[in-house]
Amino acid sequence: MRGPGLGLALAMAAVAVLAIAAVFAVGGVLERPLLLSAPVVSSGPGGKLADPDGAGEAGGAPAPSAATAADDSLRDTQVDGAASVDALGRPRADRELRRLFDYFLARAGEHSPEAIRSALAAHLHAQLTPAALATVLAWFDAYVALERDSVAMAQSAGGPEAAFEQVRALRRERLGETLAQAFYAQEESDYRQAQRRGQLRGALLAERDPAERARRAAELEREATADPALQASAQLRDALEQDRRFERDGTDPAARYAQRQAQFGAAAAQRLAELDQQRGQWLLRLRSYAAQRQRVLADGALSQEQRRRRLDALLADFDPNERRRVDALTRNGGLPGQ
Repeated sequence: MRGPGLGLALAMAAVAVLAIAAVFAVGGVLERPLLLSAPVVSSGPGGKLADPDGAGEAGGAPAPSAATAADDSLRDTQVDGAASVDALGRPRADRELRRLFDYFLARAGEHSPEAIRSALAAHLHAQLTPAALATVLAWFDAYVALERDSVAMAQSAGGPEAAFEQVRALRRERLGETLAQAFYAQEESDYRQAQRRGQLRGALLAERDPAERARRAAELEREATADPALQASAQLRDALEQDRRFERDGTDPAARYAQRQAQFGAAAAQRLAELDQQRGQWLLRLRSYAAQRQRVLADGALSQEQRRRRLDALLADFDPNERRRVDALTRNGGLPGQ
């Protein structure tokens, strides 16, 4: 049985991992977003993100309200990635296409999956023939389903190595070898390289000869220095471990900043401090909502309709994306006190 607050702790931990990962993202290692975390809006002039949930002029949909436009975190950002075709007009399976998919999926949770898919189609409509567009959208559908199912598979695999092999096989089963290689070859190679470095670290720790230990340590250091992605991966691992230690020990903000600045630099320390503040504010809002919700549920004098209206009113302080998060926490027993 889930203990009180365990669901909340797991959810907050997941958010913390993703937020900290964003601070240390370099190259292609950490570039993929969480697919079901937030939706997308269609592309405007110059390939920039514009109207949410609509196709703008191309689709005849009404323009978003000023409030919606102001709340759109990706508005006016340059679309990342691209769809290209070969000499016969067939879509190319390459990394740029996956980057394009990930860009549009970066707002899953704010918009519906249908709106995200429609926005991608609107962006590509003028660039591809109907047949090529249909192929790209079929790849997109397969990619989204694969990413979702990969999470469940990895969680039940029984260990990181088994998860890697099972997910790798699933990618090729769902996408085919060519598309799977184009989308995932780099990160699979990164995983194998990290695995090898882990084995080297283990051998280093087990080595008793001082000269051999020094040689192996220097080899590991040279490898990390030569690859910025490995440096970012190591920084992420250190930052996550540090964050867990801070939470466990109740480290105050000033001490957190000083330690992070010394280890990661002032820019990263400032961003991590902002994330701490945002996380703390979110937790306070969740606790307030959970307490008020519990009082409404416990009030036997309310009719079913009155209770429903009051519960709806409690959600008014959350924006649409936050309401989806709160709803997910509620359904999964993740609210404080559940």
